[in-house]
Amino acid sequence: MLHPFITYAEEKYRALLSGKCSRLFSGSYIPSHDHLHHERVWNNAALLLDRLYEAGMVTDRAMAEKAIIAAFFHDTGLTVNRGPDHGMESRQICSAFLDTSEVARADRLEILNAVEMHDNKDYPGCSDPASLAAILSVADDMDAFGETGIGRYEEIYSMRGIPAAGMPGMIVPNVLSRLRHLESTYHMFPDLVEEMRGRAETIINHFTQKSR
Repeated sequence: MLHPFITYAEEKYRALLSGKCSRLFSGSYIPSHDHLHHERVWNNAALLLDRLYEAGMVTDRAMAEKAIIAAFFHDTGLTVNRGPDHGMESRQICSAFLDTSEVARADRLEILNAVEMHDNKDYPGCSDPASLAAILSVADDMDAFGETGIGRYEEIYSMRGIPAAGMPGMIVPNVLSRLRHLESTYHMFPDLVEEMRGRAETIINHFTQKSR
């Protein structure tokens, strides 16, 4: 059973945010990054948060509410900009939602910054595992691994005009960067790291074989 703070956030926001996200993607055909992707990212974030709450690394009830909002808006900018810089549009869409909410101003800024920067996979320096930015980014990365990730990479890279022959040379380094970030940020959860390492290897092996 998930931590009560997570359950409270879901009861308060999940139906509202799921409906909002589904409507935003109703006019855009992006199966790999549509409202179902956002559902999966929230589920990943909830699993991370549950561990963090259990370990006492996060104690703030508001973190779960910030995380569910960020998760359901992080890729909504793809409905108007399918480039790697879609985070700015996601931020604007999320900001419009927050304007109708009772979320505190400081919390709004934290949500918007996490949403805007979630797709920056350069990962400068070490990430704070208890930060919203790390939770959202890693939850998104977790959805990029495994069999689901293969289709996700192929679809979004094709939409960006990258030829199939050029994909492996871009995808494998991206996957490795995501995995290193997860390993360094959540090393205190070795079972999670091991599971994600196996799923990352599925993608790496797939695209390595394609490049031969």
